[in-house]
Amino acid sequence: MLDWLLVVFYTKRIIVSKIKYKRLSMNPEALKTLAECTKDNLTDKEIQQRLVTIYDYKWNIGTISRQRRAMGIIKTPGKSTDTENINISILNIPPHGLSETEKAYWFRGQFKQTHMYKTICRQFEPQEVETYLEDFGLLCCQFEDIVISEFMQIDDFLKHRILINQQLILKRDIQKQINILQQWFIDNPKMHDQSKEEIQFRISQQRMLDDKYRYLKAVEDRYDALVKERQRIYNSLAATRKDRIEELSGGKETFFELVSKLQHSQEERNKQGRFAELIKIAAEDVKEEFRKPVTFPDDTVDYIIMDSNTDFGE
Repeated sequence: MLDWLLVVFYTKRIIVSKIKYKRLSMNPEALKTLAECTKDNLTDKEIQQRLVTIYDYKWNIGTISRQRRAMGIIKTPGKSTDTENINISILNIPPHGLSETEKAYWFRGQFKQTHMYKTICRQFEPQEVETYLEDFGLLCCQFEDIVISEFMQIDDFLKHRILINQQLILKRDIQKQINILQQWFIDNPKMHDQSKEEIQFRISQQRMLDDKYRYLKAVEDRYDALVKERQRIYNSLAATRKDRIEELSGGKETFFELVSKLQHSQEERNKQGRFAELIKIAAEDVKEEFRKPVTFPDDTVDYIIMDSNTDFGE
Protein backbone atom coordinates (compact mmCIF):
# COMPACT_ATOMS: atom_id res chain seq x y z
CA MET A 1 0.00 0.00 0.00
CA LEU A 2 2.92 2.32 0.77
CA ASP A 3 4.26 1.82 -2.76
CA TRP A 4 0.82 2.64 -4.18
CA LEU A 5 0.61 5.83 -2.14
CA LEU A 6 4.13 6.86 -3.22
CA VAL A 7 3.20 6.34 -6.88
CA VAL A 8 0.07 8.49 -6.44
CA PHE A 9 2.00 11.18 -4.56
CA TYR A 10 4.82 11.55 -7.06
CA THR A 11 2.50 11.25 -10.06
CA LYS A 12 0.36 14.02 -8.56
CA ARG A 13 3.46 16.21 -8.19
CA ILE A 14 4.36 15.60 -11.85
CA ILE A 15 0.83 16.44 -13.04
CA VAL A 16 0.56 19.57 -10.91
CA SER A 17 3.97 20.73 -12.13
CA LYS A 18 2.90 20.15 -15.72
CA ILE A 19 -0.31 22.14 -15.26
CA LYS A 20 1.51 24.97 -13.48
CA TYR A 21 4.01 25.21 -16.29
CA LYS A 22 1.38 25.65 -19.00
CA ARG A 23 -1.16 27.66 -16.99
CA LEU A 24 0.05 31.08 -15.95
CA SER A 25 -2.63 31.19 -13.24
CA MET A 26 -1.09 28.11 -11.60
CA ASN A 27 2.57 29.08 -11.87
CA PRO A 28 3.38 31.05 -8.67
CA GLU A 29 6.91 31.91 -9.78
CA ALA A 30 5.73 33.30 -13.11
CA LEU A 31 3.00 35.29 -11.35
CA LYS A 32 5.59 36.78 -9.01
CA THR A 33 7.67 37.75 -12.01
CA LEU A 34 4.56 39.33 -13.58
CA ALA A 35 3.96 41.36 -10.41
CA GLU A 36 7.58 42.51 -10.28
CA CYS A 37 7.47 43.54 -13.96
CA THR A 38 4.29 45.52 -13.32
CA LYS A 39 5.97 47.35 -10.44
CA ASP A 40 8.72 48.24 -12.91
CA ASN A 41 5.98 49.72 -15.16
CA LEU A 42 6.63 47.29 -18.01
CA THR A 43 3.96 46.90 -20.69
CA ASP A 44 2.15 43.59 -21.16
CA LYS A 45 4.24 42.96 -24.28
CA GLU A 46 7.46 43.56 -22.35
CA ILE A 47 6.19 41.31 -19.55
CA GLN A 48 5.51 38.58 -22.13
CA GLN A 49 9.09 38.85 -23.42
CA ARG A 50 10.47 38.73 -19.87
CA LEU A 51 8.44 35.59 -19.11
CA VAL A 52 9.65 33.93 -22.33
CA THR A 53 13.26 34.69 -21.38
CA ILE A 54 12.93 33.29 -17.86
CA TYR A 55 10.51 30.37 -18.28
CA ASP A 56 10.99 29.54 -21.98
CA TYR A 57 7.22 29.57 -22.52
CA LYS A 58 5.19 32.21 -24.38
CA TRP A 59 1.92 33.06 -22.70
CA ASN A 60 -0.71 34.99 -24.64
CA ILE A 61 -0.90 38.77 -24.13
CA GLY A 62 -4.57 38.42 -23.20
CA THR A 63 -3.71 35.83 -20.55
CA ILE A 64 -1.09 38.12 -19.05
CA SER A 65 -3.54 41.04 -19.04
CA ARG A 66 -6.25 38.98 -17.32
CA GLN A 67 -3.87 37.74 -14.64
CA ARG A 68 -2.63 41.29 -14.04
CA ARG A 69 -6.18 42.60 -13.58
CA ALA A 70 -7.04 39.66 -11.34
CA MET A 71 -4.21 40.76 -9.04
CA GLY A 72 -5.89 44.14 -8.80
CA ILE A 73 -3.40 45.87 -11.12
CA ILE A 74 -5.40 48.16 -13.39
CA LYS A 75 -3.50 50.30 -15.90
CA THR A 76 -5.06 53.68 -16.76
CA PRO A 77 -3.53 55.80 -19.54
CA GLY A 78 -1.95 58.95 -18.13
CA LYS A 79 -2.03 57.69 -14.53
CA SER A 80 0.50 55.83 -12.43
CA THR A 81 -0.24 52.18 -11.70
CA ASP A 82 -1.12 51.36 -8.09
CA THR A 83 0.90 48.25 -7.19
CA GLU A 84 0.58 48.56 -3.44
CA ASN A 85 -2.06 45.83 -3.17
CA ILE A 86 -0.44 43.30 -5.52
CA ASN A 87 -0.80 39.85 -4.03
CA ILE A 88 -0.91 36.40 -5.62
CA SER A 89 -0.68 34.23 -2.54
CA ILE A 90 -4.30 33.16 -2.92
CA LEU A 91 -3.30 31.19 -6.04
CA ASN A 92 -0.74 29.07 -4.21
CA ILE A 93 -1.34 25.46 -3.20
CA PRO A 94 -1.27 24.74 0.56
CA PRO A 95 1.76 22.88 1.96
CA HIS A 96 1.58 19.09 1.84
CA GLY A 97 0.51 17.21 4.95
CA LEU A 98 -1.95 19.72 6.44
CA SER A 99 -5.22 18.52 7.95
CA GLU A 100 -8.53 19.86 6.61
CA THR A 101 -8.75 22.32 9.52
CA GLU A 102 -5.18 23.52 8.95
CA LYS A 103 -5.80 23.90 5.22
CA ALA A 104 -8.92 26.02 5.87
CA TYR A 105 -6.93 28.21 8.27
CA TRP A 106 -4.12 28.50 5.70
CA PHE A 107 -6.52 29.61 2.94
CA ARG A 108 -8.10 32.22 5.23
CA GLY A 109 -4.67 33.61 6.09
CA GLN A 110 -3.74 33.83 2.41
CA PHE A 111 -6.99 35.62 1.57
CA LYS A 112 -6.47 38.21 4.32
CA GLN A 113 -3.31 39.31 2.52
CA THR A 114 -5.16 40.20 -0.68
CA HIS A 115 -6.77 43.47 -1.72
CA MET A 116 -10.11 41.64 -2.01
CA TYR A 117 -10.19 41.17 1.77
CA LYS A 118 -10.04 44.94 2.22
CA THR A 119 -12.87 45.24 -0.29
CA ILE A 120 -15.26 42.87 1.48
CA CYS A 121 -14.48 44.59 4.80
CA ARG A 122 -15.94 47.73 3.25
CA GLN A 123 -18.87 45.87 1.70
CA PHE A 124 -20.14 43.86 4.67
CA GLU A 125 -20.57 44.02 8.41
CA PRO A 126 -17.82 42.48 10.59
CA GLN A 127 -19.89 39.38 11.44
CA GLU A 128 -20.64 38.91 7.73
CA VAL A 129 -16.94 39.14 6.90
CA GLU A 130 -16.27 36.42 9.50
CA THR A 131 -18.93 34.26 7.85
CA TYR A 132 -17.31 34.86 4.45
CA LEU A 133 -13.88 33.83 5.76
CA GLU A 134 -15.24 30.74 7.52
CA ASP A 135 -16.99 29.49 4.39
CA PHE A 136 -14.08 30.55 2.16
CA GLY A 137 -11.63 28.32 4.01
CA LEU A 138 -13.95 25.31 3.94
CA LEU A 139 -14.84 25.74 0.27
CA CYS A 140 -11.20 26.16 -0.78
CA CYS A 141 -10.40 22.82 0.88
CA GLN A 142 -12.75 21.27 -1.67
CA PHE A 143 -11.11 23.15 -4.57
CA GLU A 144 -7.46 23.20 -3.47
CA ASP A 145 -5.60 24.25 -6.61
CA ILE A 146 -7.66 27.34 -7.38
CA VAL A 147 -7.26 29.22 -10.64
CA ILE A 148 -8.46 32.76 -11.28
CA SER A 149 -11.78 31.78 -12.86
CA GLU A 150 -12.66 29.50 -9.95
CA PHE A 151 -11.57 32.06 -7.38
CA MET A 152 -13.94 34.64 -8.85
CA GLN A 153 -16.76 32.10 -8.86
CA ILE A 154 -16.08 31.23 -5.22
CA ASP A 155 -16.13 34.93 -4.36
CA ASP A 156 -19.50 35.40 -6.10
CA PHE A 157 -20.88 32.26 -4.46
CA LEU A 158 -19.94 33.38 -0.95
CA LYS A 159 -21.25 36.90 -1.47
CA HIS A 160 -24.56 35.45 -2.62
CA ARG A 161 -24.69 33.40 0.57
CA ILE A 162 -24.30 36.59 2.60
CA LEU A 163 -27.02 38.33 0.58
CA ILE A 164 -29.30 35.36 1.14
CA ASN A 165 -28.62 35.53 4.88
CA GLN A 166 -29.46 39.23 4.81
CA GLN A 167 -32.82 38.48 3.20
CA LEU A 168 -33.57 35.78 5.77
CA ILE A 169 -32.73 38.16 8.63
CA LEU A 170 -34.87 40.89 7.07
CA LYS A 171 -37.73 38.41 6.58
CA ARG A 172 -37.53 37.41 10.24
CA ASP A 173 -37.63 41.05 11.39
CA ILE A 174 -40.63 41.87 9.18
CA GLN A 175 -42.45 38.76 10.37
CA LYS A 176 -41.91 39.85 13.97
CA GLN A 177 -43.41 43.27 13.18
CA ILE A 178 -46.39 41.58 11.49
CA ASN A 179 -46.93 39.39 14.54
CA ILE A 180 -46.92 42.46 16.79
CA LEU A 181 -49.52 44.22 14.63
CA GLN A 182 -51.67 41.11 14.43
CA GLN A 183 -51.56 40.78 18.20
CA TRP A 184 -52.63 44.43 18.52
CA PHE A 185 -55.75 43.75 16.44
CA ILE A 186 -56.52 40.72 18.61
CA ASP A 187 -56.14 42.73 21.79
CA ASN A 188 -58.09 45.69 20.38
CA PRO A 189 -61.20 44.43 18.57
CA LYS A 190 -63.32 46.93 16.66
CA MET A 191 -65.96 48.62 18.82
CA HIS A 192 -69.10 50.50 17.73
CA ASP A 193 -68.52 53.43 20.07
CA GLN A 194 -64.96 54.22 18.98
CA SER A 195 -63.91 57.83 18.66
CA LYS A 196 -62.75 59.38 15.40
CA GLU A 197 -59.13 59.36 16.59
CA GLU A 198 -59.35 55.67 17.49
CA ILE A 199 -60.81 54.84 14.10
CA GLN A 200 -58.06 56.76 12.30
CA PHE A 201 -55.37 55.03 14.39
CA ARG A 202 -56.92 51.65 13.60
CA ILE A 203 -56.88 52.49 9.87
CA SER A 204 -53.22 53.51 10.07
CA GLN A 205 -52.40 50.22 11.84
CA GLN A 206 -54.19 48.29 9.10
CA ARG A 207 -52.29 50.17 6.40
CA MET A 208 -49.03 49.48 8.20
CA LEU A 209 -49.89 45.79 8.38
CA ASP A 210 -50.66 45.73 4.64
CA ASP A 211 -47.34 47.44 3.91
CA LYS A 212 -45.50 44.85 6.01
CA TYR A 213 -47.11 42.05 4.02
CA ARG A 214 -45.97 43.70 0.78
CA TYR A 215 -42.44 44.09 2.13
CA LEU A 216 -42.46 40.45 3.20
CA LYS A 217 -43.56 39.35 -0.28
CA ALA A 218 -40.76 41.44 -1.87
CA VAL A 219 -38.17 39.92 0.48
CA GLU A 220 -39.37 36.39 -0.29
CA ASP A 221 -39.20 37.06 -4.04
CA ARG A 222 -35.70 38.48 -3.64
CA TYR A 223 -34.68 35.44 -1.60
CA ASP A 224 -35.97 33.02 -4.26
CA ALA A 225 -34.06 34.90 -6.98
CA LEU A 226 -30.82 34.84 -4.97
CA VAL A 227 -31.14 31.12 -4.24
CA LYS A 228 -31.67 30.42 -7.94
CA GLU A 229 -28.63 32.50 -8.86
CA ARG A 230 -26.52 30.85 -6.14
CA GLN A 231 -27.33 27.42 -7.55
CA ARG A 232 -26.31 28.61 -11.01
CA ILE A 233 -22.97 29.88 -9.69
CA TYR A 234 -22.33 26.64 -7.80
CA ASN A 235 -23.16 24.52 -10.87
CA SER A 236 -20.86 26.70 -12.96
CA LEU A 237 -18.06 26.24 -10.42
CA ALA A 238 -18.56 22.47 -10.42
CA ALA A 239 -18.63 22.44 -14.24
CA THR A 240 -15.38 24.42 -14.38
CA ARG A 241 -13.71 21.90 -12.09
CA LYS A 242 -15.08 18.98 -14.13
CA ASP A 243 -13.75 20.54 -17.35
CA ARG A 244 -10.30 20.89 -15.78
CA ILE A 245 -10.26 17.22 -14.78
CA GLU A 246 -11.38 16.15 -18.26
CA GLU A 247 -8.76 18.41 -19.85
CA LEU A 248 -6.08 16.83 -17.68
CA SER A 249 -7.15 13.26 -18.48
CA GLY A 250 -7.85 13.90 -22.17
CA GLY A 251 -11.33 12.38 -21.84
CA LYS A 252 -9.94 8.82 -21.49
CA GLU A 253 -10.03 6.31 -18.63
CA THR A 254 -6.35 6.35 -17.67
CA PHE A 255 -4.22 6.15 -14.57
CA PHE A 256 -3.68 9.91 -14.83
CA GLU A 257 -7.45 10.43 -14.74
CA LEU A 258 -7.56 8.45 -11.48
CA VAL A 259 -4.78 10.60 -10.05
CA SER A 260 -6.57 13.79 -11.07
CA LYS A 261 -9.77 12.57 -9.41
CA LEU A 262 -7.83 11.74 -6.26
CA GLN A 263 -6.46 15.28 -6.30
CA HIS A 264 -9.82 16.99 -6.67
CA SER A 265 -12.37 14.70 -4.96
CA GLN A 266 -12.51 13.69 -1.31
CA GLU A 267 -15.14 11.08 -2.23
CA GLU A 268 -12.79 9.51 -4.77
CA ARG A 269 -9.95 9.48 -2.22
CA ASN A 270 -12.20 7.70 0.28
CA LYS A 271 -13.30 5.14 -2.32
CA GLN A 272 -9.79 4.37 -3.55
CA GLY A 273 -8.58 4.25 0.05
CA ARG A 274 -11.12 1.52 0.79
CA PHE A 275 -9.99 -0.40 -2.30
CA ALA A 276 -6.35 -0.10 -1.23
CA GLU A 277 -7.19 -1.37 2.26
CA LEU A 278 -9.08 -4.35 0.81
CA ILE A 279 -6.07 -5.14 -1.41
CA LYS A 280 -3.82 -5.00 1.64
CA ILE A 281 -6.10 -7.40 3.54
CA ALA A 282 -6.23 -9.76 0.53
CA ALA A 283 -2.43 -9.66 0.25
CA GLU A 284 -2.09 -10.65 3.90
CA ASP A 285 -4.45 -13.59 3.34
CA VAL A 286 -2.38 -14.74 0.35
CA LYS A 287 0.80 -14.52 2.43
CA GLU A 288 -0.78 -16.72 5.08
CA GLU A 289 -1.64 -19.34 2.43
CA PHE A 290 1.87 -19.21 1.00
CA ARG A 291 3.31 -19.87 4.46
CA LYS A 292 1.53 -23.26 4.50
CA PRO A 293 3.04 -26.42 2.96
CA VAL A 294 2.39 -26.66 -0.80
CA THR A 295 2.72 -29.73 -3.04
CA PHE A 296 4.61 -28.78 -6.20
CA PRO A 297 4.29 -30.54 -9.63
CA ASP A 298 7.36 -32.70 -8.88
CA ASP A 299 5.56 -34.02 -5.74
CA THR A 300 7.86 -32.15 -3.41
CA VAL A 301 6.28 -30.40 -0.44
CA ASP A 302 7.66 -27.05 0.61
CA TYR A 303 6.77 -23.49 1.61
CA ILE A 304 6.48 -20.63 -0.89
CA ILE A 305 7.21 -18.01 1.78
CA MET A 306 9.60 -18.84 4.58
CA ASP A 307 10.03 -16.14 7.19
CA SER A 308 9.62 -15.62 10.91
CA ASN A 309 5.82 -16.01 10.59
CA THR A 310 5.94 -19.35 8.77
CA ASP A 311 4.65 -22.26 10.82
CA PHE A 312 7.08 -25.17 10.25
CA GLY A 313 5.29 -27.42 12.73
CA GLU A 314 7.37 -29.54 15.05
